[in-house]
Amino acid sequence: MSPKKKSFKTTWIVAGIFILLAAVALYLDSGDKISRDKIKIYKIEKDDIKSFELINNLKTETVSCERSGASDWGMLKPRAYEIEKSEVEAVVTNLASLSLDRKIEKPGALKDYGLEKPAYAAVFVLKNGKKHTLFIGDKNPTGTFYYLKDKDINDIFLGYSFSLEPLLKGVKDLRKKSFFDIDTGMVNRVDVKFETKEYSLLKGEDKNWLISPYTFKGSKDEVEKLLTSLKKIKATDIIEDEAKDLKKYGLDRPRLLVTVFLDNGKKITALVGKKLAEKEETYARLENSMVIYSINGDFIKEADKTYNDYRDKKLVWLKEAEISEIEIVNGKKKFTALKDKTGAYALVLPARPAGDKSKVSKEKKGEEVLKKLINQLLELKAEEFTDDSGKKLEKYGLKNSVQSVALYNRENNERVLKFKLFLGEETKTGIFANINISDSVFVISKAVVDSLKEIEKAAEAK
Repeated sequence: MSPKKKSFKTTWIVAGIFILLAAVALYLDSGDKISRDKIKIYKIEKDDIKSFELINNLKTETVSCERSGASDWGMLKPRAYEIEKSEVEAVVTNLASLSLDRKIEKPGALKDYGLEKPAYAAVFVLKNGKKHTLFIGDKNPTGTFYYLKDKDINDIFLGYSFSLEPLLKGVKDLRKKSFFDIDTGMVNRVDVKFETKEYSLLKGEDKNWLISPYTFKGSKDEVEKLLTSLKKIKATDIIEDEAKDLKKYGLDRPRLLVTVFLDNGKKITALVGKKLAEKEETYARLENSMVIYSINGDFIKEADKTYNDYRDKKLVWLKEAEISEIEIVNGKKKFTALKDKTGAYALVLPARPAGDKSKVSKEKKGEEVLKKLINQLLELKAEEFTDDSGKKLEKYGLKNSVQSVALYNRENNERVLKFKLFLGEETKTGIFANINISDSVFVISKAVVDSLKEIEKAAEAK
């Protein structure tokens, strides 16, 4: 046979197979399409379900859970393991509201749909004592649906895969995997110990965060990011149920300990050990439990931070209404600006030369750059924190700083210092600086220095 004839014959064979599969799909799936809202196998609400049992005949595995109280679920079989609430809720929700596509019209033999000896079954009992058994068979030829039926009803339905797959889960799927199942708003303290680093984040009565033992103000956004990342931690696998040897997992001396304290007095401690071989995962466990989990190694990368990463980088906590005077010092030069009743700033030192005809334009120029400086200072943030010891200021050009800017206010007819910024040496990214109320050295943007140069130029212009 010539290659052309052989190719032509192969094409027809493939086409024939597709036509046959399509015909089978149409035959098996034939039936009236139904509205998901109007027709259900079970007319129940999820709160009606008292218990359920998921049977996997392929793995010869059964898991059962029972409700106690309004919303608390517990696992009964194979053991009283702690459950993952979201997974159990998914089972109950999907049992109560199965998404159906259609009822099969004039169904054939059960074996044609994988329902003679179904691979899966979900048995559930309602609060009124009534029991139902749902058989789940094969997927349809397109793979979009499963065939299913109730044990006591002859009708066969096509159910959406997304609605039925939560009912195919096993013991491991329903077991607890969340480390911090918390309401982040109820957290009042987080203790972190990572290798040689150790610090605490404390929420004050004013709901603001502090970093202990340093009493630095914490960044609400950064702390919230940490709490969100803790809440998302879930085990990728359960390695061992009752570990006898913690050393082999690196959990006799864990690399990382994170403890979360809640307003209700509860605390949760997670311990993280060594990395799994050939995987980007690490061993972990919860305090007071010998169940060993594996978790995504990305959490270790996130936890590899210092307390400075959680500090509020804002440096000035003033409003413009609290400022009435600016004092700028650069070596032996001093420049002072006062705010008038209209809120405008004007340089008063050094004094203008007598008869200076350009006084008005200089005053306006000084006013604009002074306003810019005030805005920069009120929004001033540390680009990075460098040193909190307060002992090596000479290293940063800050021991006897020759350049500074201070903000004052008149209170009860007295000149009160509100804020003073000392400027040191330049770095690649900015300027070393510190302030009058802290020993911390940090880096700030060069924009402030540029504004100071503009003010000095405006003040000295002839």
